[in-house]
Amino acid sequence: MNQSIEKSHDISILIVSCDAYSDLWDPFFQCFFKYWKDCKYQVYLGSNKLEYQNPNVNNILVGNDKDYSSNLLKMLENIESEWVLLSLEDLFLSSPVNSAFMSEIIDLAIAKEVGYLKLSDVTPFYFSKNKSELIGELPRGVKYRSGIGLALWNKDVLKRLLIPGESAWEIERNGSLRSNSFIEPFCALSSRLRSNVPLKYKNTVIRGKWSLDAINFLRREGFEDCIPNRTVQSIWSYLYVKAYLFRLELYLLVRKYWYQ
Repeated sequence: MNQSIEKSHDISILIVSCDAYSDLWDPFFQCFFKYWKDCKYQVYLGSNKLEYQNPNVNNILVGNDKDYSSNLLKMLENIESEWVLLSLEDLFLSSPVNSAFMSEIIDLAIAKEVGYLKLSDVTPFYFSKNKSELIGELPRGVKYRSGIGLALWNKDVLKRLLIPGESAWEIERNGSLRSNSFIEPFCALSSRLRSNVPLKYKNTVIRGKWSLDAINFLRREGFEDCIPNRTVQSIWSYLYVKAYLFRLELYLLVRKYWYQ
């Protein structure tokens, strides 16, 4: 059997969360198992003291909430696999997952011995003239070269990147800077996959509030009863996020990287 295919099965999916976001767990996993019915990987939910009752979900409890980085390191101690597909509890799958394509992407990443592969549909992407390339290394110094959002990690690389005491935002900023010194490639999907990412999702929560963009999605998926659990993002916050994303789109349009 091809070695990369063998390794691809040594993967766990870790949903990083905390008890304060437990109201998202049921809609998250309903979407997850609805849209990825043939998922072959062990699924873990990391939280503090509360568990999610589902036979297909393994709970990892880290106890009293500390900082994001310390919590995540504790979660990783409970995962034996070499590779971890990391996600957050507010990233709800929104369309069926092509498992064959997902496996192809993962096998490529493992064959390249990457440290990190960004799987989301937000820049940075890998720019290549070769239309057949699906993934590639991001240059050192690129803003958001690594992140804790939707991504495949070599678990050892992730553990070495994390520093106790950091918040999620600090991991995004400082972790990208630290990644520049790693010998392992930090990679992203080809920009040509922008409309065909293997995992399509809806980012439902912005700074603890429902995203305005998510409300119609939640109603479509039958989660209208969940909406009163959280306040909704203000129009000003919405416009700020849209302006920021527009800036990222401009970089993508001209095929340029945003350097730190």
